[in-house]
Amino acid sequence: MTGKDKTVLDYNVYAEYVFDNIKNEKHIDDIDFGSYNVFHMAMKKNDLYIVSDDEIEEGFFKNILDNSFDEIFVADGEGIAIYCNEIFEKNYGVKREDLIGKHVNYVLENGYVDVLLFDKVLEEKRTITYKQKTRTGRVILNTSSPVVDDEGNVLFVVENCKDITENEILYNTLNYTKSQLEKEKNVNLRSDGLKNNFRNFQSKGITEIISKINRFVDKDVNILITGASGTGKTSLAKYIHNISNRSSKPFVNINCTTIPENLMESELFGYKKGAFTGALNSGKKGLVEQAEGGTLFLDEIGEIPLNLQSKLLELVQEKQYMPIGSTSKKIADIRIIVATNKNLSELVERGQFREDLYYRLNVVQLEMPKLVNRKEDIPKLVYHFIDYFNKKYDSKVNMGANLMEYFENYSWPGNIRELEHLIEYLVINSHDETIRIDDLPQNIITSHDSYNDSGEIVLNISENDNLDLKGILDLAEKNIVREYYKKHNSSYKLAEVLNISQSTANRLINKHCKSNR
Repeated sequence: MTGKDKTVLDYNVYAEYVFDNIKNEKHIDDIDFGSYNVFHMAMKKNDLYIVSDDEIEEGFFKNILDNSFDEIFVADGEGIAIYCNEIFEKNYGVKREDLIGKHVNYVLENGYVDVLLFDKVLEEKRTITYKQKTRTGRVILNTSSPVVDDEGNVLFVVENCKDITENEILYNTLNYTKSQLEKEKNVNLRSDGLKNNFRNFQSKGITEIISKINRFVDKDVNILITGASGTGKTSLAKYIHNISNRSSKPFVNINCTTIPENLMESELFGYKKGAFTGALNSGKKGLVEQAEGGTLFLDEIGEIPLNLQSKLLELVQEKQYMPIGSTSKKIADIRIIVATNKNLSELVERGQFREDLYYRLNVVQLEMPKLVNRKEDIPKLVYHFIDYFNKKYDSKVNMGANLMEYFENYSWPGNIRELEHLIEYLVINSHDETIRIDDLPQNIITSHDSYNDSGEIVLNISENDNLDLKGILDLAEKNIVREYYKKHNSSYKLAEVLNISQSTANRLINKHCKSNR
């Protein structure tokens, strides 16, 4: 390309390949074109010179096309193949000598490709892009473009074919992952639907809790939920949030045992830019700020470090907090719900939990009952989890006969969490889509067999057991202690009902109730 004064402005690699001294020439007239064909095109601001040579042109451009990463294929207006490059041969699995001179339909008729839109390109005289799958297993994005003359006749069809196999695999993988995540989300929402809707349960302990919740649900009082692990404290917190006037705002859940002590403050209250080494340049919103307008749920509150409790007290009492590195306090419009499986009053006595924080949190206390004390709710939970895991694992497992009484007679030391994991195990390991008694863990079968239908304690001893009197008495003691401990689950209560000392009750509990858990 030259200016109007014929000063050389630019040239391509072809010119550099042909003319060794072109870099040193400043004027077009100084270039010796020799026997090369030169086509001069005058434009508005610049002039274009196109140089060609019949002898070197074919080899030069063939070299370029054969080293192209994309497949190139050319057919004439009649559909006869006249050129394909090496990568085309590789990805379509067809040899050049087998294809050149034949009609393009050869690749379709011989199974080299699953679809061919060559005829449509000829008919509509426009560029068409579509996907092909080749015999070699590659996925090709084929862009077929017609080359037409001044009268609109198709002279050639040029196919530029791009191998998109890896992209297609990634796309399909992402789509599958997305669909699985969406499915999992829907299944989890259905699961939460029952676990977080306590109106579905009928046990006395839960109905009393619901009655109490209804009296304060829209009042911004702090709530302390207590109860053993696995009883559903998180689900109860979500239920309170969902029926409150804050339900349209975030529910932010933090388990205090999962965050390292040195990160707890920054996770809760956030930090400003440059607050400490390694801090994000943008700063970070804490969980308190993320819960703005909604509910902040602190699970396992008894694990909060003592040195952080004073800052948490200010949040609970004044609804104010200060992000790390900030010089001003922020106001928090949140409801605070906390939960623990520990006895906070005992932690207060031992100096491990601030007394003022304990009383600020304990405005309303809700104690979640153990599953063994919610037998009326067990059938609903069992059928719910079977439905949940059937959807999760695309199965159709159902309950066999007489199974429910085994669930109802078991003590469930792990509470709802244990029941949930058991049902998942039974659904996964079901052989013929029916859960039978033989599929149950031995401890549940043994627990059921220890009691008859009237609720009396039975021993189920046969002569084959070879037990002497001491062995029989030990078995009786074991069954009695286990049965009574289900209903009176502390050494003090067990000692009172069996009329024994508390130290004896504690020893029997450790011997018969805790050693096999």
